[in-house]
Amino acid sequence: MVISLRSVYLYTKNTLSNQFDTAGQEAKELVMAITGASAADLYLDRQVEISLEQQAKLESLLKRRMAHEPLQYLLGEWDFYGRTFVVGPGVLIPRADTETLAVVCLSFLKGKTAPRVLDLCTGSGCLSVTVASEQPDAEVWAVEKSAEAWRYFCRNNETYGGKVRGIFGDVLTELPELPDSFDLILSNPPYLTADEMRDLQPEVAKEPEMALFGGEDGLFFHREITARYAGRLKPGGMLAYEIGMGQQQKVSEILNNSGLKSICQTPDLHGIIRVVTAENKFS
Repeated sequence: MVISLRSVYLYTKNTLSNQFDTAGQEAKELVMAITGASAADLYLDRQVEISLEQQAKLESLLKRRMAHEPLQYLLGEWDFYGRTFVVGPGVLIPRADTETLAVVCLSFLKGKTAPRVLDLCTGSGCLSVTVASEQPDAEVWAVEKSAEAWRYFCRNNETYGGKVRGIFGDVLTELPELPDSFDLILSNPPYLTADEMRDLQPEVAKEPEMALFGGEDGLFFHREITARYAGRLKPGGMLAYEIGMGQQQKVSEILNNSGLKSICQTPDLHGIIRVVTAENKFS
């Protein structure tokens, strides 16, 4: 069937509009994914031939989206820091907020020669792969314990050259494969509180609980990772965390109590403190 892209777009948008304020943008993404059309094709309202298979796929995706499955899972990929990462059920979706952590880490590494970096709870690998790609001489390690997330990490790492040395394991156990010391240790750990877990948006509830729940107060992993890994920072090395809204003071206290200094809090593009860092000032 030959049909105008605008007709497909309007049908998709109208289907979604009763539930989603972002129906217009989501319809655009879905139509481009199904038809292979570009944004320019949509703008110019080009005619396309839609097969029965494509029609069925669109209806299937719309049904899944109306059941609040995340758009990123439907598309099977999402962009982070200028690169496209494969995602799907079982892995945390890369978010623009997390780019703040990438910016802070890359700024810290600027000018350093062959730094050694460790990404804990790497998930899709969006952070570790970004650091390895942006800092080609870095020796980047990443750890992930979820089998589902590990598969996505491996695919994404391979797509961008296989530069990250991945370890399938639990960051809270001994990992003999890891080197003893690092210039930078970063983590976007689970940090939602018990109360927040009970009040999740339907889409977020489809993401893995393992990647979201940070214990009763949301800070279990910040405490445990700091206790286990702060001592592995080289002199002048930095520990960097993504945090939830309002957690900056408690995370700063955790870092300060570990003996790390030069604590810094960095806001995201919405002005919310999203990253807390601290440095090892001892030789």
